[in-house]
Amino acid sequence: MKRKNKPGWKIIIWVVAGLIAFTAIGMYIFSIIFIKSTFSHRVVKMENTPEELGLTAETISLTSSDGIDLQGWWIPTNDPKGVVVVLHGMDGLDASSLLPQAVFLNEAGYAVFVQDMRAHGRSGGERIGLAFEEIRDVIPVLDWIKVNPEITDKPITLLGLSMGGAVAIRTAAIRPDVDAVISVSAYASIDRMISHGMRLMDFPEAGIQLFVPFSKLGMLTVYGVWPANASPEKDISKIDPRPVLIMHGSSDSQISLENAYLLQEAAGNNVELFIVEGADHLIFTENGLGENPEDQLYREKILNFLHQLSD
Repeated sequence: MKRKNKPGWKIIIWVVAGLIAFTAIGMYIFSIIFIKSTFSHRVVKMENTPEELGLTAETISLTSSDGIDLQGWWIPTNDPKGVVVVLHGMDGLDASSLLPQAVFLNEAGYAVFVQDMRAHGRSGGERIGLAFEEIRDVIPVLDWIKVNPEITDKPITLLGLSMGGAVAIRTAAIRPDVDAVISVSAYASIDRMISHGMRLMDFPEAGIQLFVPFSKLGMLTVYGVWPANASPEKDISKIDPRPVLIMHGSSDSQISLENAYLLQEAAGNNVELFIVEGADHLIFTENGLGENPEDQLYREKILNFLHQLSD
């Protein structure tokens, strides 16, 4: 009597390989859907207007290098010490949210450009670029400044908050006409931020370790860049010897303090790291104009850094 042949080891290997391939393809497709659904939307806050804050401002309309209509507020002052370009973060902020920054900067003698980057505020675009694409939004602002005869010889500082800090670092790396960078609560690389966010949402560690590599592939598919190669951590060394101020709260609940140390480690001796003990994301607690210790320290540190440039 013949025995029935048991499934051979080759069949088992093929089955296991098929399951792994099916899971990998599924995770890859899910990562693309996740990235598109998470970052394909507009953010319009309109929390402040220049008039409400007593600012004299002009709306400047520009076009990104990939054809997106952009708008920002230009807030001049007589014989400015320098020009500060203020760059917002993603989702919770737009240019209107950061107009209060222009108040203390303007009062201190600086001309200010507060920009709505793509998919935010009054600018066009339907997708947040995660600092992969927003460089294309800042370049026309710098070009506009350089042809403005009243300010063409003034030092230019990029002041970026959260994602805006990442944009500021990456832009300065390719624009030698940027004289300094102030990065507040920026991430070193967006994939680190995704893994941190998943931990905040109590994802199992095994699931995070499995998903993050596929999220990188998803970003490569959606944005056309590999996250680690298009990151502040990769680019910050290119700013040297121009000065960079990295500010971060020790209790940042959105972008962990580790990111500030990673940026400092990747940079040269031109970088100053300033940690505000107990401060959360963005450091200031109101809009930057409050009288609480965090807001006062925030303004003082930024203005001291800027004054060193103009001395």
